[in-house]
Amino acid sequence: MSEAVVCTDTHLERQVVIKSLKPGADSKRILDELAALQSIRSKHVVQIYDVIRDSSGNVVGIVEEYLPGDDLTSVSSPKNADEFLRLAYPIAEGIADIHTHNRVHRDIKRQNMKFDAEDCLKIFDFGLARDAAVEASTMGEIGTPGYMAPELFSATKGTKVVFDKEVDVFAFGATLLAITLGTLPKDLKEVPPKLPCAEADFAKLGIGIPAPLVSLLNKCFAIKASDRPTMPSIASSIGQFLLQNKHRALIASNSRTDVLDSTNAVVQLSVQGQGSLNISYTGFEFVVWNVTGHVSINNIPTSNGYVLPGSCVIVLGPASSFRTFVTVDVSHPEVSL
Repeated sequence: MSEAVVCTDTHLERQVVIKSLKPGADSKRILDELAALQSIRSKHVVQIYDVIRDSSGNVVGIVEEYLPGDDLTSVSSPKNADEFLRLAYPIAEGIADIHTHNRVHRDIKRQNMKFDAEDCLKIFDFGLARDAAVEASTMGEIGTPGYMAPELFSATKGTKVVFDKEVDVFAFGATLLAITLGTLPKDLKEVPPKLPCAEADFAKLGIGIPAPLVSLLNKCFAIKASDRPTMPSIASSIGQFLLQNKHRALIASNSRTDVLDSTNAVVQLSVQGQGSLNISYTGFEFVVWNVTGHVSINNIPTSNGYVLPGSCVIVLGPASSFRTFVTVDVSHPEVSL
């Protein structure tokens, strides 16, 4: 389809990759890649720098960011949950960004991911990408067996295969399994994949992946595409576990100041005759419980189970009498890899 050559950009003194069509190849492939890379902005997607046109003005090549090193087929298998999540997160973020820009990559796999010189994971090879804003379809079975969702094998003779972003979700799950196991489960490599697949179970990896994430990731292999989770939801959930026990809340009033975090996980606020409540840090969020009397948060009466927002004001006491005001500032750290 296309071939890639590493060249030197003499103007900016950097290495780049020039991708051009092989003789007789369908030009649509390189145009699909160009259209995808032009529309996507993500630190986890390879950048496009320029296009190359022939004498007739047709695009015959593209100039892309050069990614040194090997693809993820050579990455070490994660030995514990933290290593797994730190590898899974940038992959999930990259695919989520692709989907946010209404693109389907359609060839997510270990071979199409590398780390750049700053150790930032990048997804590349968008030759099979499609625009999800319109009906994405293809004639026949195109992709990499083992990473292809079952709906990609649904065509009968002369009919089109219609697909959506869920094919990338399936491939994401397969990619994580391949990285961790070193190979894909045999049933996934069947054409079409044999599902349900007993080996496609993240609980069986034995590295301590949190149970809620196991359940979410296992749904990537749902036979019905609509039963699979979205990539933004997967990335968000993985990020939550990476940030577990890293949040902090500063709670201040005229009479006291408290810090609520993993080392001091519960605080009680109480004023006689006005109201009281407890606030607990679960490792993921700050939750209100044991509410009595008159308690409101940002002028809204609160109840047990309320999750504190990023910042708020807690008021103890009814509006008709003297009240106590407590300010709360919650830190929301970003995932840093």
